[in-house]
Amino acid sequence: MSTPSTNWNLSIGVAVGSLALMALAACDRGPTEAELAAQAEARELRSEIQSRDSLIADMTGSFGEIEDNLKLMREKQQLVVNTADEEKITTKQRDRILHDLQLMNGLMQESRDQVADLTKKLDKSRVESGSLRKKLKAIDMELAARDSSINQLKEDLLARDFRIEEVNKQLSDLELEMAKRQATIDQLGNELHTAYYAIGTRKELEENGVVHRRGGVLGMGKTSEISLGATNDKFSQVDTRTATRIPLSGEKIHLVSEHPDGSYEIVENGDKLDYIQIKDADSFWRLSHYLVAEVQ
Repeated sequence: MSTPSTNWNLSIGVAVGSLALMALAACDRGPTEAELAAQAEARELRSEIQSRDSLIADMTGSFGEIEDNLKLMREKQQLVVNTADEEKITTKQRDRILHDLQLMNGLMQESRDQVADLTKKLDKSRVESGSLRKKLKAIDMELAARDSSINQLKEDLLARDFRIEEVNKQLSDLELEMAKRQATIDQLGNELHTAYYAIGTRKELEENGVVHRRGGVLGMGKTSEISLGATNDKFSQVDTRTATRIPLSGEKIHLVSEHPDGSYEIVENGDKLDYIQIKDADSFWRLSHYLVAEVQ
């Protein structure tokens, strides 16, 4: 996000500096009426700069909070959708769905209040920054889109005997703050237990930038290594706490990544590869949270 123009900053800086020099020159003989006016103008300019910087810092911090809220709403909405898709919802699952909905309601209201407050502050200020208004508009549009998809989800739940007052209820301020803190803790825990895998032929893995070939002489004896520049979007994601099988295809397999012997087993179905059975998750993922396997 850009800040107000550099030229504007320089012009104010020069003006403040010039006015300050005039004020210093008046110290020995006493300030004239013009110099007193210049000092007052210098104080006003300093105050304006401080107000501008404070507003930009405030808005930047609020933008980050709203984006965090949007991210949490996306995550909770996906969890609700996944649970609601099940044929039968248990009492525990129903309670979880309602809590997540009420959390989303609170996050949405909090975010909209922040946008409204930031808009008022920007309108009252003398700061004219198109980038700030553009960012505010983009966030407001994203909130509107998220609100629309959440409302559609509520309609689907009402068709499954949920009550309107349940799905529209909001958490209290204290409950909302506690839920946000717990979500942060859960997110950190999930990140610690997230692993990635990529299974494919040598050509597929090379084309996707997952592996590269090195070593050998005259084109012979080269080995595959995981590319340091490989991005996570080239991998499938699993939770190390629950993942016990990694699906395979083909007839032969070569593990590019390192995993201790005894921590896994290659299971076949006839003469075809079927899956990797993870027997000891802590040991299997200890050396790396990335599994890369070439199959033929």
